[in-house]
Amino acid sequence: MDALQRTNRVGCPRHNFKYTPSGVVQVIGTGIERIIASSKLLPRNEKALEASFNSSVAPDIAVLAYLERLCKYTRCSANTLVCALIYVDRMVVIHKVKLTYRNAHRIVLACLVAAIKYSDDHFCSNAYYARVGGVSLRELNRLEVALLSMLDFDLYVDEEHFKLYRAEVFRTAMQLDHRTEAMPRRRHEPEPEHQCAS
Repeated sequence: MDALQRTNRVGCPRHNFKYTPSGVVQVIGTGIERIIASSKLLPRNEKALEASFNSSVAPDIAVLAYLERLCKYTRCSANTLVCALIYVDRMVVIHKVKLTYRNAHRIVLACLVAAIKYSDDHFCSNAYYARVGGVSLRELNRLEVALLSMLDFDLYVDEEHFKLYRAEVFRTAMQLDHRTEAMPRRRHEPEPEHQCAS
């Protein structure tokens, strides 16, 4: 049983979002990259739950490219991406998690999967999300439990808080719009087989 089934499901507010997910991915991915760069100057005081997101070595793929892959194959909505960003921010601001290249990919994966399953009407199995994220099913289940434990199983996002984040993402997306359109297409990747549920 997925850990999220034990939460009270009150999803993120549903609003029309002007920008396509690709524009939101660009904003969130570059923002996380900047947080990682600035975190190098912070003292290291790692807690047990935070350490559970660490990989043995930093993945070769950049965080932005990883997030692009996750969004391409999960087909998540722009609003869900904003909710995932809020969960990442809670970990950094409230729980003082230091984002690094060893933990950022797993944190992003766990937050996005939680946001999808909590907010979207349709979602896939953890086995599918694990393949998309490049981890084992057991590892993703462990990451999901660690995230929910750190957030006290509270994934609720109130409407005003959501609007603040969405407005900031919207503003930044407008600035990055022309760059996103000018980016060259990536080579085709084989799409994992979907195992989705309503």
